[in-house]
Amino acid sequence: MLNLITFNRWWDTGEVEKVYLKPYKRRLFYTIKKFLEKRQIILIYGLRRTGKTVLMYQLIDFLLKSGVDKKRILYFSFDEKIASLEELFRTYKELVLGKDILKEKRIYVFLDEIQKLENWQNQLKIFYDLYPNVKFIVSGSASLVISKGAKESLAGRVYEFVLPLLSFYEYLDFLGEKIPSVENIFNLSQLKEIYLKKERIVPLFFSYLKNGGFIEIAKEEDELEIKEYSKSILEKIIFADIPLSFKIKEPQILRAILELTASHPGFLLDYSKLAEIFKKDQRVISNYVFYLAYSLLIKLFYNFSGSRFVSERKLKKVYLGSTNFIFQFFPEKISQPEFLGKMIENLVAMFLDNNFFWKERQNEVDFVLKNNIPLEVKYKDKIEGKDLKSIFKFSQKFGSQKAIVLTKEELKKEKINHLQIYFIPVWIYLLKSDEILSGDNFVP
Repeated sequence: MLNLITFNRWWDTGEVEKVYLKPYKRRLFYTIKKFLEKRQIILIYGLRRTGKTVLMYQLIDFLLKSGVDKKRILYFSFDEKIASLEELFRTYKELVLGKDILKEKRIYVFLDEIQKLENWQNQLKIFYDLYPNVKFIVSGSASLVISKGAKESLAGRVYEFVLPLLSFYEYLDFLGEKIPSVENIFNLSQLKEIYLKKERIVPLFFSYLKNGGFIEIAKEEDELEIKEYSKSILEKIIFADIPLSFKIKEPQILRAILELTASHPGFLLDYSKLAEIFKKDQRVISNYVFYLAYSLLIKLFYNFSGSRFVSERKLKKVYLGSTNFIFQFFPEKISQPEFLGKMIENLVAMFLDNNFFWKERQNEVDFVLKNNIPLEVKYKDKIEGKDLKSIFKFSQKFGSQKAIVLTKEELKKEKINHLQIYFIPVWIYLLKSDEILSGDNFVP
């Protein structure tokens, strides 16, 4: 019989042990609270060590303090032990409830690292349909398998939420710096108020760039400790998680692809060249890139064409899931202005949910936002006319009315011909409200 008591000590004490709780609550905590009484499954996924387990314990703590019977809350981690949902529910019924689950009031079931459960989406679908009084809150560390599984098997039954790395706004909030989030990036009067805090905030921006948004090292200043932290994450995913999921024999190639990405953030993906470099078949390299994206270690961007289907078949660019990984491989390069600019470009990529860039002949735009807004990262002392050439080409082709240029210092707007260009310091842009919490999370 499963030992569920180890996972659920509140059945005895009535509270979550403080060691599992952290005082700081992510923005996503407040969003998910609103969905706890809805019938649908809550699915939380994100990179390892972003705080998914802590978030689940905070939600359990909230339920207990809201008066939910302690025995109607079940937590289980598939990272610690593998069991079928049938075994889990049977043990819970016999050990804790002592009666049919359907005869109980609403039960909250938290399932951590669910991607490690074989055929998880179909098992979850069966138990969701079988027990209408059970509210499932599940988490996982893999993006593509989880999201694909949810869409295929759990359509109409699930709300998806990504728990990202700390945004720059959350990072400052975590440190106790009370800066307003930017609700409208085109409101220059608000941006100018924030700009006055530059002397205090910019040094923190560079610390944030190194820790890459990982909450556990948000206050860490020792660069060796920061490197060791990211090394432990990468080794766990590359040499344990991915080989376990996909039975690969050469995880060192995964690491080599990551190192290549760290040396050239945003490079154009060419499977034939990579196959030549690593002396492997193109299909093998394509699979390895998929595995890295699956585990959220890298993020793929597609060449914008106006059609998502066409875009995803064209050129791709690759960024790392955290700038902390760049610092892990090349800590000395952060002092090089050109490389620093690419690292900051990677930082911007981390928090965009519209995964597009644009390249046509000699013209290239770093990112394409919703509503066909081009965005360029120009982290340099002086921005010249030639830096805007591709933005104008894109705007002419796709009818854009606005464009954004992320800068080192400049904060202004300028209308050139038909195009309104907003020049915004990158650290201010990263204070914008999280796109991920827009509420568009339901999988129909």
